[in-house]
Amino acid sequence: MYLKKLEIQGFKSFADKITLEFNSGITSVVGPNGSGKSNIADAIRWVLGEQSIKTLRGSKMEDVIFAGTEHRRPLGFAEVSITLDNSSGKLPIEYSEVTVTRRVFRSGESEYMINKTPCRLKDIYQLFFDTGIGREGYSVIGQGRIDEILSTKSEDRRGVFEEASGIMKYKTRKLEAEKKLELTKQNLLRINDIISELENQLEPLKVQSEIARKYLRLKEELKELEVNVCINNIDKLREKLKDIETLYNTARENIDSENTRLESITTENSKKTELLKSYDERLNVLRQEYYNIEGSLERCQSEIRINEEKLSSLKQNIDRIDNEVKELELKKEELTNEKTSRQGKLEYLNKQYELYANKLTDYEKKLEEVMSSLSESEREIENLKITVMNKLDLLSDKKTQISSIKTHIEGIEKRQKSIDNELFELSLESDREKLKKEEITNGIQNIRESLKSLKTNIENHKKSKEEFEAKLAEHRKKQNGLKTAFQVKSSRHKMLKDMERNLEGYNRSVKEFLHACDNSPELAAGIHGALAQLIEVEKKFETAIEMSLGSALQNIITDREEDAKKAIEFLKSRKLGRATFLPISAVKGRGLDPNILDRIRNSEGYCGVAADLVKCDEKYRQIIMNLLGRVVVVDNMDSAIKMARRFTYSFRIVTLDGDIFNSGGSITGGSREERSISLLSRSREIQELEKQIHNIIQDESLLEKEINDIIERLTIIDREITHMETESKNSELTLIRDESHLSQIEDNISRYTARMDMLKQEKEQLSRQKKETEKELEKYKAELAQIENEIDETKRIIVEHQEKQKENQTMRDSLYNDITGFKISVNSILESLNSVQESLDKIESEFETLEKSIKRKETEKNKNIEEMNSIMDKNEGIKETIKKQQQEKDGKTFELDRITEEKKVLEEEIYDIVNKINEINKNILLMQEELSRLEVRKSKIESDIEAIQNKMWDEYELTYTNALPLKKDIGAMSPAQKRIDELKSQIRELGNVNVQSIDEYIKTKERFEFMSAQRDDMEQAKEKLRRMISEITSVMKKQFIEQFELINKNFDIVFKELFDGGRANLKLTDEENVLESGIEIHVQPPGKKLQNMALLSGGERAFTAIALLFAILRLRPSPFCVLDEIEAALDDANVSRFAEYLHKLSSSTQFIVITHRKGTMEASDRLYGVTMQERGISKIVSMNLKEDKAV
Repeated sequence: MYLKKLEIQGFKSFADKITLEFNSGITSVVGPNGSGKSNIADAIRWVLGEQSIKTLRGSKMEDVIFAGTEHRRPLGFAEVSITLDNSSGKLPIEYSEVTVTRRVFRSGESEYMINKTPCRLKDIYQLFFDTGIGREGYSVIGQGRIDEILSTKSEDRRGVFEEASGIMKYKTRKLEAEKKLELTKQNLLRINDIISELENQLEPLKVQSEIARKYLRLKEELKELEVNVCINNIDKLREKLKDIETLYNTARENIDSENTRLESITTENSKKTELLKSYDERLNVLRQEYYNIEGSLERCQSEIRINEEKLSSLKQNIDRIDNEVKELELKKEELTNEKTSRQGKLEYLNKQYELYANKLTDYEKKLEEVMSSLSESEREIENLKITVMNKLDLLSDKKTQISSIKTHIEGIEKRQKSIDNELFELSLESDREKLKKEEITNGIQNIRESLKSLKTNIENHKKSKEEFEAKLAEHRKKQNGLKTAFQVKSSRHKMLKDMERNLEGYNRSVKEFLHACDNSPELAAGIHGALAQLIEVEKKFETAIEMSLGSALQNIITDREEDAKKAIEFLKSRKLGRATFLPISAVKGRGLDPNILDRIRNSEGYCGVAADLVKCDEKYRQIIMNLLGRVVVVDNMDSAIKMARRFTYSFRIVTLDGDIFNSGGSITGGSREERSISLLSRSREIQELEKQIHNIIQDESLLEKEINDIIERLTIIDREITHMETESKNSELTLIRDESHLSQIEDNISRYTARMDMLKQEKEQLSRQKKETEKELEKYKAELAQIENEIDETKRIIVEHQEKQKENQTMRDSLYNDITGFKISVNSILESLNSVQESLDKIESEFETLEKSIKRKETEKNKNIEEMNSIMDKNEGIKETIKKQQQEKDGKTFELDRITEEKKVLEEEIYDIVNKINEINKNILLMQEELSRLEVRKSKIESDIEAIQNKMWDEYELTYTNALPLKKDIGAMSPAQKRIDELKSQIRELGNVNVQSIDEYIKTKERFEFMSAQRDDMEQAKEKLRRMISEITSVMKKQFIEQFELINKNFDIVFKELFDGGRANLKLTDEENVLESGIEIHVQPPGKKLQNMALLSGGERAFTAIALLFAILRLRPSPFCVLDEIEAALDDANVSRFAEYLHKLSSSTQFIVITHRKGTMEASDRLYGVTMQERGISKIVSMNLKEDKAV
């Protein structure tokens, strides 16, 4: 088995998907620091199930996902897959290839797969047990593993030895068994508690029995007394109701007056708000104008800076021209000096010419005298000689002309070379300027595109800003609405809570008694509270239930009759009035006949039995059944009439509107004033208000968060707009500067081009002159050759004549020789005179050229001075514009300050108006609270009247009208009430019967037997787990000792091979407890004494740790092993030994080595290079060294 392939995508620096294919042998991964080499080892460690983010060199698991670079966005997930060759079947899975994949998403979700099938992390751990691969294995060895071995704590080394000894699977099973054992113990404790509780319940249930009933004998006397008490109470309450209605109407009128005043102030506030909005709009316009002026000022200032740069450039040009003129003046001076020298030489030559010319004339006269004395033949010879002399003169002239022409040609060639050099220099300068032009043109194009993009972005940001501002205004409006609603509902909630706390709406006796119970735990014992406090009714049925219960809502529920007696005695002793008590043990439920109920349910408009529509604790159910068990709720009066007729008024019927059809046939109903509060609805309304207030707070919090987000977004947008506008202004300034620079470059290119054209024309003209001169030279050379031939021929003839006449010629020959010498001297002087004259002409020509150049430079200088003056004038105009715009800017600033101040004043006025509105709202709320209190008092009285009527109906099915015939004088109320209490006490003493005790006993007994059986099973399981843990511990201990000895032997062998001698051994620190003992490493390098690892040098310690790892691999070869720079601390000699041993082990283990060391690379069969061609992105290149070595 070996690692065939590694696939990485989105893991750390590997943004793109890469695939590394491996063969058996040694593969090295190399690359510079920071390129991502170690990320490959991290990827293998991670896919094998590593959960420690610290081991992966991160702070949280999200850090393994590619985080993005300045040019790439972050990825949303990381995925690593390894493919293993399992043809040997070493892994317990029926596949020849096994691919393990791990994927994690930025949201925190992760996935594990084996051969693309989802699995658990535990499945991956179990797959690699005892293979050397895995999270705790030695298949991935980095500096961390080396540090564990090198650690001074011997306990830290155990992990490597436990994996190497093959006890990790036993250790895992042991840990699981211990967890199960602990869980079983906890379950046993809970079951024993349940069984104990069930045992306590069984006996009381067994003892209970029926209690006899005695009820009807006392009923009639109780009815007569209670009906007369109710009639008296109703009469008194109706008188109080009239007084409260008068106060209620007055409060209503005051509220209407305050509402009118609120409407007037609100209208004024709206007008001022509109005015404030217009101020905001005007401020925005002024700010925009202010920003435009600022932008214009910046552009003008930038233009001044550019013009100043131009002035500086022109000044430099003028300085350059001045320097060039100085150089030309120096050349002129040199030419003048040379001219003076040449002129002196010319005067000297003229004097010499005059001297020799006079001598020549004298000798020629003498020759003529001699010639006259000569014979005709001699005269002929002399003529021929004269001819020769003339020819010689002509020959000399021709040579002088040829020399002059050659000098002229040399001058042309020299000028051509000068032109070529100047053309070359001008071409270079032109090319440089063209490159600058192209660069600046591209820059201008980019700036224009950037400006266009910036303007588009600014417009888009401004649109976004307008949208966000509109959204902010809408959210502010919603926020104000929520605050108003919060104030209203909070005030209402406070009022209702105060009423609930003060028990508003209850009778004085009930209120005082319940307050006393709150303050006295002893008195409160056995007291549950008023009925209205203990029941809940759906809002739809509140009116119906409230009308049905009437004053019974204020009845106080107690546990037993004795509790009621104690409460009545308290009321008597404090003289707090009377109250009705409902003992749970005494009050029995009464309901409708089941057969009749089935027929009722099928009736039209049926809503339910009133008792079933009330929610309460089950212990109060008998009381609710007593009060409402024979009351049916229907939707309207028509349905009630039909139902009453159908069932012959045999039970009470109430509509949803509160109209009551009594069993005797009487009907109670009519209009009811709208009341905001009742005893029954108050608790519900408080809960609803609490929910509404909570929702408002949440909504306001969310809205506040959204508003803050919008404000933050607006701030960001403003900042971005300001940044983009600044960037736009800077780009415009850069554009102006570059365009000016481009214009200057184009002028330079035009100037260079014109100069080059002129030089080319001059060069062509010189070429033509050279050709013409060369033709003339050839012509003179031909004439020279002809003259030389003629001289030779004449000399030959003279020689022939001289042969005939040799006498009397000595004097003549001497004269001829002298004349010839003089002529040659004269011709030589003439030639020198011509040469000097030509030099003077050339100097004059160059002098004229220099004069022209100086004039041209002066012209260029004057042009630059004119341009400087123009720019300075332009700057003065711009400065004047800046001054005007600054004045305009100051005016805008003043107007902005003025409008801002007016806006501030207006905002303060609006703030005062809002305070008035809030004050009026507060007054209205106070008046509404007062109105609500009056409503509560009114409702309380109506409720008391209704409660009394309902009580008469519930107890005796009598209305107030029907009860009047029964009215009689019962004397004082106190003795009558005392007798009523005595009668009720006698009824309560009959006790209560628990009819459900038999079923409860059977169920409790069955549950007790089931739990006892469960306890026995768990005891057996606990014992079984203890035996399993003991057996696993024994196996682990035996296997660890055996394998530890083998590792120790191999360690000594490998150490000697790597260190070329010495010895090493491993020792357990606690041989009695081998499964938890630390491990000491003792080594003796060659030439040293035996010592602990801590005393070795850094390189020796690292090499010792490597020797131990190689010893483990030698004993239990891992299918593959990743080594991450573990040889970094070794010197070159030890690296070579390391590489040799690595090669030796590669026959049984595949090695993937991350390294910087040359020796390790040389031992590798294949190289992978990790590079970062793109910053922050790792790439892979590969090289097969095995093939290269073979070649």
